[in-house]
Amino acid sequence: MSKVGGKYLRTAALLLSLSLFCGFLASAGNAYYAGRDFECFYRAGEIALNGGDPYDPAQYEAAAGFTGPRLAYDISRCGLRNPYPPWTTLLFTGLATLGLPLASTLWASLLIASTVLGIGWSWQLAGPRRVPWPVIAALVVFTEPFMLALAQGQFGGLYFALTAGAAVWLRERHAMRAGTALAGLALKPQTALVSGPVLLGLAVRDRQWLALVGAVAAFLAALAASLLIRPAWLVSWAAAPGELRGAAIIRNTTWDLATSLGSWTFGLAIIALLLLAVVALVRGRRIDQTDLIGLGTAVSLVVAPYAWVHDFMILAIPWSLTLARAKELRPARRRMLRFATLFVAGGLFWIFEVFIQVARVDKSLLALIPMLTTLLLALGIRWATESATIRKTPEVT
Repeated sequence: MSKVGGKYLRTAALLLSLSLFCGFLASAGNAYYAGRDFECFYRAGEIALNGGDPYDPAQYEAAAGFTGPRLAYDISRCGLRNPYPPWTTLLFTGLATLGLPLASTLWASLLIASTVLGIGWSWQLAGPRRVPWPVIAALVVFTEPFMLALAQGQFGGLYFALTAGAAVWLRERHAMRAGTALAGLALKPQTALVSGPVLLGLAVRDRQWLALVGAVAAFLAALAASLLIRPAWLVSWAAAPGELRGAAIIRNTTWDLATSLGSWTFGLAIIALLLLAVVALVRGRRIDQTDLIGLGTAVSLVVAPYAWVHDFMILAIPWSLTLARAKELRPARRRMLRFATLFVAGGLFWIFEVFIQVARVDKSLLALIPMLTTLLLALGIRWATESATIRKTPEVT
């Protein structure tokens, strides 16, 4: 075995060991996710494993309806029926063969390993010489989305790794790996409505046909398996988001922010104004592949039909890219962009949470964070291009 291969094996073994250890601590520390989001996924998989229908409200209520709030910040209930796609439900049938403690430990271990990989890939995406990896790690680990995702056993870390991994592998032309990661975004598709098509579009632009074929083939295989087991699940799932929105207590989307202002239709105006602002900022500027991915990732959360704070973990990608752009700026602008990005990534979450509790305003106020993230990256692109132009302009003597 080569020295390089041995190094990778040792690194993988260390990551696996630490992830299992930390996964056990996280799972046990959260009562093995009893009464948390993960138990909802687990019960849906259990229903499917036993030949039932997790999209049938009566069956889902019987299996998961007891999953009530055991702590102040727990979920109130799992919803009227399983809100995730049939192929995601099939994934949890495997975990449902295990007891809840072991299943939750393995799931938490996967989330932690994914988070570590996502940090590494975001660092590669931003440029190791432009942003130190501890900064990116801090943007992820010490912010509210990661804490909530780990406390509830949510998909945040996994989705973060899939998005960052797909971006890096496309850039490095590892087509099959990128295609596999792209297909994984279908596990929770509502938070990849823009980033998914952007990544697929980049694969087509760069003629990375294997990435496209791999993503489509993996998705069709998952879809075929779902249809073979129970065709009606797909139709039931398509109706689930609206029902989930009606049952959920806390939502952090543009549409809920618009509703709190008077009507969900205001959301269309908010999104249109945001996109116009982005276009105005980046018009005529050089936008590279990573910039497109960062903007697509942030806008995905802006347009998502339903999302919660734990889904915001993927914003670490545009935050990292914005900090990388700040590295190219003059000192005053560099400090301004860095402070604004770190403030939005960290302090603003907690300020909003305190304000929401004290002033009793709607939780949808947190939907402003993906919007601000989008604008900061667009501003970074504009300023960086201006700085590059100034450096290239010769002095007139």
